[in-house]
This record gives sequence, structure tokens and C-alpha cells, in this order.
Amino acid sequence: MASPTDKAESDFNSLIARAEAAVEALRDVYREQLSEDVAALNEIWARVEAEGPSEALLNEIHAIAHNVKGQGGSFGYDLVTEIGASFCNYLRSGKRGAPDELNIINMHIRMLRTVSENNITGDGGDTGRRIVEKLRLLTGGVKS
Repeated sequence: MASPTDKAESDFNSLIARAEAAVEALRDVYREQLSEDVAALNEIWARVEAEGPSEALLNEIHAIAHNVKGQGGSFGYDLVTEIGASFCNYLRSGKRGAPDELNIINMHIRMLRTVSENNITGDGGDTGRRIVEKLRLLTGGVKS
């Protein structure tokens, strides 16, 4: 006969397994959301290239970058969160309109696209470290 302790442990293990399955299902949804966010960033970027940078377009980019930053780590995309944080910090730094600065904004979008298209999870390993270091060098390590 199972003891109450065995039943409690079994219930706990079952609860953990269900929670892990729920997070995994949400990870798939997030992967789709990330792809949609990157597509939206690409569309806005195309408008920036066609129309020139405007405060409204750059604010749209910042809003998406902020969402990306806030959600990635929750679903195992720590590199996405790190890129998003760099992106938001750079956009908030006020360095937004000159051609070199626009190239840095575009680089963040390209890095997010790379991570999304290649489904790079976690910190991205060596690739992730190279991405983060490249962005740090480009932004001058801009902090919030």
C-alpha cells in the first residue's frame, strides 16, 4: 500500500509534468509570435528605408522590441531577450536617426530574424555570444 508521502510525491511529479507540457506548448506559440514580430519589424524597416526615419516608425519598432525583450526568456529564448534589451536600450539612448545609427537598428532586426529563422533557443551558445558581442560593440555598450 502506498503511503501518503508516496501519493503526494506522485501528485507533485504529475503536476510538474503537466506544467512542463504547458510551457512546451506555449513555447511553440511563442516561436510563432516571434516570427510575426520579426515580420512586423521587417515591414516597418522597409517603410523607414522608403520614407526615412520618423519618430512614429521608430516608436513602432521600439514597441515591438520591448515586447520581444519581455517575452523571450519566459519561453527559453534568452538570446532573444538579450537582443531585445540591447535594441530597447539603444533606441532609448536617443541615437536613432543618423545613417550609422539606422544601420545599428537594422542590425538588431537582422539578428532577431537570424535567431527566429534558425530557432536558436537558450543563450545561443557560441553563436549567441558572438551576436551579443557584436551588438555590444556596435552600440558602444549602451545601457538603460
